[in-house]
Amino acid sequence: MDLENCLKNILKNKFQKVKEAENSLLPSRLCYRELKQEHKLFHTNLLQNEFRFIDKSDLHTWVVYPTVPLSEILSCDCKHNSSQRTVLTVGVCGVGKTTTVQRCALEWAEGKACQDVHLLFPLTFWELNLLEHELTLIELLLTFFPDLKELDSVSLRNSSVCFVLDALDEYHGTLDFHCPTVSDVSELSTVENLLTNLIRGDLLPLAHIWITTRFAAATQIPDRFLLKETEVQGFNDEQQEEHLRALVGDDNLADKVINHVKISRSLDFLCQVPTICTIMANVLKDHLKPDDGFKIHPLSLTQIYTNLLKASNPETVAKLKMLAKLWMGECEVFYDYHLSEIDLSVEEASTFSKECPLVLKEENGLHNSTVFRFGHSSILEFFAASAELDNIETKSDPSRLCKCLVDTALESSMGKTDVFLRFIFGLLRERGMLEPHDPLLVYTKKLILDYILSYKAVGLFHCLREYDNQALLHEVKFFLKYRFCPISNFSEMHWTIMLQRTSNFEGIRDSFEMPVSARCDEKLIRQLAAIFKSKKAMLRFSNLTDKCCPALASILSTKESYLRELDLGFNSIRDEGVRELVEGLSDENCRLKTIRLQGCGLTGHSCEDLALVLRRSPKLRELDLSMNEIGDDGVRYLADGLRSPECQLETLRLSQCNIEEKGSSYLASALQENWGSLKVLDLSINMVGDKGTKELYIKCDRQLTKLEIYHCGLTVLSCHNIGEALKYETSSLVELNLSNNQLKDAGFALICEGMYAWCRLEKLNVSRCGITGRACVHLATVLCSLSQLYKGLTQKTDWKAVELRELDLSMNCLGDQGVREISAGLKNPCSRLRALNLSHCSLTDDCCAELASGLASKESILSELDLSENNLQDKGVRKLCTGIRSPHCKLEKLSLRTCGLTSRSIQFLSAALKANPQHLAELHLMGNNLENSGLKVLVELTKNQKYCLHTIEIIYNMTGF
Repeated sequence: MDLENCLKNILKNKFQKVKEAENSLLPSRLCYRELKQEHKLFHTNLLQNEFRFIDKSDLHTWVVYPTVPLSEILSCDCKHNSSQRTVLTVGVCGVGKTTTVQRCALEWAEGKACQDVHLLFPLTFWELNLLEHELTLIELLLTFFPDLKELDSVSLRNSSVCFVLDALDEYHGTLDFHCPTVSDVSELSTVENLLTNLIRGDLLPLAHIWITTRFAAATQIPDRFLLKETEVQGFNDEQQEEHLRALVGDDNLADKVINHVKISRSLDFLCQVPTICTIMANVLKDHLKPDDGFKIHPLSLTQIYTNLLKASNPETVAKLKMLAKLWMGECEVFYDYHLSEIDLSVEEASTFSKECPLVLKEENGLHNSTVFRFGHSSILEFFAASAELDNIETKSDPSRLCKCLVDTALESSMGKTDVFLRFIFGLLRERGMLEPHDPLLVYTKKLILDYILSYKAVGLFHCLREYDNQALLHEVKFFLKYRFCPISNFSEMHWTIMLQRTSNFEGIRDSFEMPVSARCDEKLIRQLAAIFKSKKAMLRFSNLTDKCCPALASILSTKESYLRELDLGFNSIRDEGVRELVEGLSDENCRLKTIRLQGCGLTGHSCEDLALVLRRSPKLRELDLSMNEIGDDGVRYLADGLRSPECQLETLRLSQCNIEEKGSSYLASALQENWGSLKVLDLSINMVGDKGTKELYIKCDRQLTKLEIYHCGLTVLSCHNIGEALKYETSSLVELNLSNNQLKDAGFALICEGMYAWCRLEKLNVSRCGITGRACVHLATVLCSLSQLYKGLTQKTDWKAVELRELDLSMNCLGDQGVREISAGLKNPCSRLRALNLSHCSLTDDCCAELASGLASKESILSELDLSENNLQDKGVRKLCTGIRSPHCKLEKLSLRTCGLTSRSIQFLSAALKANPQHLAELHLMGNNLENSGLKVLVELTKNQKYCLHTIEIIYNMTGF
C-alpha cells in the first residue's frame, strides 16, 4: 500500500467517531477574513475574555463576514516563494475547532475533499507537550503515525503536504521565531524549533500549515507568516435550534427548551457554542416537564451549571474545585501530575468522566497517555468560583471580600475573570449569602454607571443580573417615570445610556408580528421568546385558536416578561381561550396594560372570566371586546369587575357587541360606584338608545374624556342630556362621536347651545346625523365665540366656548348657505379649529368664496379641509385658490375627491401653490377627470424642495410621464 493510502486508512480508523457526530450538527461554518483588510483589527483585542467574542449585548456594530465551505480551508492559494503559507483558524473554547479539524481530516481520508493534498498530518499540541527530547521531523511524525514505514524526506518535500496543528492554546512550549534554523527533516532539534521552522518556511518550504487556536494564543504567530485567517463561528440560530431539538427529542419539550434559552439573551449568545448548547439542552430537558404546560421558569447560567452537577460525586467535585482554583487561567488540559497535586487518581477521574461526560472529558493519546479537561472552560471557572466562595463563607464579612474580587476583576481591561465573577454573584444568590440591599450590590450598580461607556459595564451587568435578573430594571423604570436619578452622583446622561444598554442587553423589541406565511398556533408557540421580549404583540388575523392561549398566559404570568400590549383581534380565541388567558392576566406578576380581543367569537361567558381580571389586575388599562356577541348579560359581568376598587381600567371598547339599554345601565351604575378610572368608552353600533345614553351622561359625564356612541339609535331626546352635560364646568369630555344617529337640526342645536355655554370638547363628530344648513347658524355662534381657556381678552364671566380642534360634519345636507354661516368662524382670532370635514354636504361653488376668505384670514389656523364628494367643479376650485394663495393660509391637507374637476383646476392649484409654497403638503384628487399633462405639473412640484407638497392622491396613466 502506498504512503498516501496508508495514511488515509490510519485517519479513517482514528476519526470514524466524527461520522457519528455529524448528526449532532457540529458547526462547519468558517468566517473568512482577508489578512490585508482585517488583520490589525482582528488582533486588537485577542487577549480579552472569550465570552466577549460571542456576547452581542454590547453597543458594538457586529460585522458579518462571508462564510466559506470547510473543504476550502486547505485550498492551495499560497505562493511558495513567500513566507505566508500558514492558515490560522481561531474560535472560542468549545466552538468546534478540533471537530472541524477531525472532520476535514476524515473527509480527506475518505476522498471527499482536499484531494489536491497528498499527505495530511493532523497533530495535537497537548500530545506534542509529551515530547520533551530532541528528535527529527520524520521521527516526530513516525511517533504519531508508526505505520508509515516508508515515510522519507522525498515524500515530505512534495508541495501537497499539509500539517494540521490543533489547539495551539494548549501548548506548554514557546514558539520562538528567532530560534536556530532547521532546514533538514533528518536534523535533530526540539519540538518547539521544528514547529517554528515549519511555520517560518525554513523546514519543508513547500508544505502547508493549518493551525487552530483560541483567540489569546493566536498572538504567538507573527503576521508576516499568515496567509489567511478564519474563524469557526459556531451555531447560527437555525443550527442552534436543530441541535437542541436533536438532543431533547420530544418536539413539545424542545419548544420549551428553545424558548427558555432565547428568553435569556445572554444564554442565547452562549448557545452559539455547541458545547454550552449541549449542556443547556441536557439540563433544561430535565428541568422542564412535558406535563408542566408552558410555565416559564428562567434559569441563570449559574443555576444551569448547578443543576448539571446535582447527581455528581461530591468528593470528586470537591477535588475538581481545588483543581480549577489552582489552575484557572493557566491550564485547561490536565495530565496525571496535575491530578496528583490534589490527590485525584486517574481511575477516579476516569470514572467521574464516564458518569458526567459534560463536566469532565477524558482523552487518550500518544504513549498511552491520558489527559482530562473540563467539558468547557466555563465549567472550570464555575468550579473555581465555587471553591472561592467555600473559602469566603467561612469568613466574617463575605460582602467585603467579594467587593475585593470585583475590584480585582476591574483591574484587567481584558476581562479575564468576567465569567468567574459572574459565577461568584450567581452562587452568592444560590447560597443566600447576601441581603437584598447588600452594599456589594449597590457598589456594583455604581461601578456599572461609572464605566457606562466601557465593556466593563457589560461584564458587571452580567454579574449583577446573574444575582438578580431584574437588577437595575427598577432603577431604570424609576428614571423613566420621574426623570430623576435613583442613584446619587450620576447625571441624566448616565441613565439615558443605561436605558439604552439595558434595552440592548435584554434584546427588547418594540413590537412582534408574525409573518403572513407563518400565522398559526404551532408557529406562535415557537416564537414565545420573541413575544416575551416584545413590548407589543400584534397578533390580529393570525389564524390563532384557543390552543395558543396557555402559552400566552405563561408569558403574562412571568414577571420578567416585557409584554405590555397584546392584540389578538380577529382570531378564533373563543370563550375557552379567554378562560386560559385569564390565568395569566389575573396572576400577580402580570404587567399587561392593553389586551384587544375584538372579533374573537366571544360570548357573555368570557366576560364572567374577564371580570375576575378587572378585580385582580390593577395594571390593566385598556380592554377591547368589540365585535363579539357578549350582550347585556356579558356587560353585567363586566360591570361587577368595574365596580371593584382594584380596577384601574381607563379604556373600554364594546363596539358592536349587541348591547342595549339594560347593558348601558349596568355600565353607568358600575362606573358611578367606582368613579374616576375609566376615561374612554366606546359603545358604537349598539342600540343603547336615548334612555341608555341619558343614564350614561347623568352618571358618568364627569369622568369620561372620550365617548364613542356612533350608530346607537339616538334622537333629539339624547341631545338635551348631552347639551346640558356640556354646559357644566365639571364636564371632562374632550372627544365625542355622535355620528350616524338621527339628531336632526333640533338635536344639533341643543348640542351647540351646550358648547356655547361652556365646553372642553376638542373633537366632535356629527357625520350623517340629518343636519341641514338651518342648524349651522347655531354652530356659527359657537365657532365665533371665545374659548373659556383663552386668557387676557375679557373677564372670566364673559368667557364663552370653543375648544374645538376637529369637527366632522360630513354626509349632512348643509348646502352652501350652511357653509357660508360657519365660514365666519374661521376668522375668529381665538379659534382652535384645525381640521374641518365637509365632504358629501351638497355643496357647490357658491360657498367657496366664503371658505377662501376664511382661509386667507390671518387669524385662521385651519390645516385640514375635506370638501370631497361635493359638486364644486373648476369654478369652485378657482374661488378656493384665492384663499390658498394667500400667505396667511396655513392649509396642509386638502381633499377634493370626486368634485367634478377637470385639468383647469390643476392650473388654479399649481398657481396657488407657487404663490404660497410653504404649507400645503397633501392633495387628494381621486375621482376627478384630470389629464396627465396637467397632473405632471403637480408631480414636478413634489420633486422641488421649495414646495412642501409631498403627497398627491390621483389616478393617471404612468406612460404619460
